[in-house]
Amino acid sequence: MADKRNYLLERFVNVFKEEKRGKVLDIGCGDGNYAINLKKLGFAVIAADMDVQRFRHKGEVEFQKCNVTEVLPFEDNVFDFVVLAEVIEHLRNPYDVVAELTRILKPGGKLVLSTPNILNLKSRIRFLFEGSWEYFREIPLEHSQNPREVIWNLHLIPWRYHELEYLLHSSGLSVENIYTSRYEGMLLSFLVPFIKFQLFLKEKRAQKKGAMDYARINAILSSNDILFGEHLVIKAVKKQ
Repeated sequence: MADKRNYLLERFVNVFKEEKRGKVLDIGCGDGNYAINLKKLGFAVIAADMDVQRFRHKGEVEFQKCNVTEVLPFEDNVFDFVVLAEVIEHLRNPYDVVAELTRILKPGGKLVLSTPNILNLKSRIRFLFEGSWEYFREIPLEHSQNPREVIWNLHLIPWRYHELEYLLHSSGLSVENIYTSRYEGMLLSFLVPFIKFQLFLKEKRAQKKGAMDYARINAILSSNDILFGEHLVIKAVKKQ
């Protein structure tokens, strides 16, 4: 049976194709598929994870056992890139983690992370009827008590773009670009004019009251990557 196509992995590869080759840390690397693909592009890659047994590319990619939620065994300003693919939603201490990743990035270095995009229209419709975002349907307490599951597989925090952008900013990173893995829920396109109209009205109300300017964030929230993207992929740069 052929492996299921990994659209998110393809997006990461395409993002890195645009970048100057350098040193990459793939933290929370899992089986190592992201790490091996980046190495094939010519990057110097270190893969890191708590689960040594899950890593499938021993002898091909350098592997470092470490816990992303703790102080990392790397010096300051040593990596050109850090990959954090589908990890941030599992973390209990995301602000500490991103601050630590910023520490090991060189000035001008880049963090490329992904998380399920809870703001796409398919996810919003699910929340309307279920009260649960897409990819966050399991009940954390019962899920954690299932002996077949590993505790760090829990999806704990559903991230809107708004809060994730603030997390990065507060850690000394600025968003350079936003991507997604693939589009889904295109049959819900008829809702887009209503959403854009609502965003427009909110922007005008804020302007009338002299409140904050919503134009910047509304342009992001009304983009196809947010409205239809399955995953939210962000490339953020460490401030010089």
